[in-house]
Amino acid sequence: MATWAPDVTVVATLAWWATYLTWGTGGREPHDLSVGCLLLAAAFVTVRPWQVLPTAASALAHAVGLGAFTVVLTAPTGWAGGDDAASYAFAAELGLVTLAWARTTGRRQLVLAAVVGAAGAQFALGWLPWWGRQDQLRLFEGTFYWHNQAGIFMAAGAVLGFAAIVVGRPVALLGWILAPICVAGTVFTTSRGSQMALAIGVLVLLALLRRGHLRVLAGGLLSWGVTYVLSGPLFFPEQIAPTAGTAARSASLVGNGVQRIEDWRRAFRIFEHWPVSGAGFNSFASATEVATTRHDNVATAFAHNGFLQAASDGGLVLTVPFFALLGVVLVLTVRALPAAVRARDAVRLGGLATLVVLLLHSGMDFDWGYPSLLAMLALVAVLALPLPTALPTRRPRLDVVLAVVGVGLLLLGAVAGWDGGLTLNAQVS
Repeated sequence: MATWAPDVTVVATLAWWATYLTWGTGGREPHDLSVGCLLLAAAFVTVRPWQVLPTAASALAHAVGLGAFTVVLTAPTGWAGGDDAASYAFAAELGLVTLAWARTTGRRQLVLAAVVGAAGAQFALGWLPWWGRQDQLRLFEGTFYWHNQAGIFMAAGAVLGFAAIVVGRPVALLGWILAPICVAGTVFTTSRGSQMALAIGVLVLLALLRRGHLRVLAGGLLSWGVTYVLSGPLFFPEQIAPTAGTAARSASLVGNGVQRIEDWRRAFRIFEHWPVSGAGFNSFASATEVATTRHDNVATAFAHNGFLQAASDGGLVLTVPFFALLGVVLVLTVRALPAAVRARDAVRLGGLATLVVLLLHSGMDFDWGYPSLLAMLALVAVLALPLPTALPTRRPRLDVVLAVVGVGLLLLGAVAGWDGGLTLNAQVS
């Protein structure tokens, strides 16, 4: 295997995720996720994570994809949720491959740059349509075509951008340029959850850092100045407060909160009704009518909580491996946190702060319904985790199994995700 092959395949996969996958309605457009799965399959073969990481890492990542496709085979909605299963498999395997590949400081900084760059590109593609409407109160929706998900995507990029400022060359310049516009984009989406998550992420980052606080604060001041300028007379007929759009929607805060609590109740009832393999992907609206005792007239396809959505869609078959993987990531990250603080490792500290941002927002919205955002969670987790050191004990037969399962899941994902995921409501049978 050529020494350059892992670099080429991983960079190609990251580039596809940051551009066409994210730009295609967050990965829901036809063919986009399939191409991503095929690129990742090539990266999987060249990086060979089963030879670099502990066997448990490969097993946990594979278990998520196997659980997701088991849901497709056993749940009431069947193949209608194939693209969602492909999304889970893609994200889990992306995290595995990237963790195995990013074993040097330079490669980890490249992953950080990919995430920050993707968020900056999200602002760039959403800016012209938003500006063209000449109304600062309109929602900034980006290529997700929904303000909350565009908001959290850019909020995550902003927090990592502030961390990049502290990291220093060569990524600091990227942070100085892109963090401000990511903050501006988050504000313009009027997404309250994204704005709160952004604020919490910055506070967590400041609390963890031993140095660079002034640079982060300077980046914050620059961000607010950029936000003020972009919403003012240089681009619009008059100057209004950058937060005017958020304030205009303040009356919906209570109503949206009540609606989310009701959606969470529905998701739990669905899980109670189908505890093993869930009602299936894309089932939320129709499954609610079956699992509850009254006609709820559900007006949404999502539970507005990624954790409960996984439980209602996939039951224990999906949640056990998925939550186990998340739990292991959090445990390993927290255990290694003191060492990261002492080492002043801004990449890992920024990764942890951004991981907090993504997990918090996923607890109140349907971020993981977009393949791009679920994959972003995997990439940020890689940045938060400590560098793997010791090589695993080689077991040739087990290596073959892990390799075949990983490639097989990605090829199956390429088939399952071919038609995309723009159809969100499937009938339970």
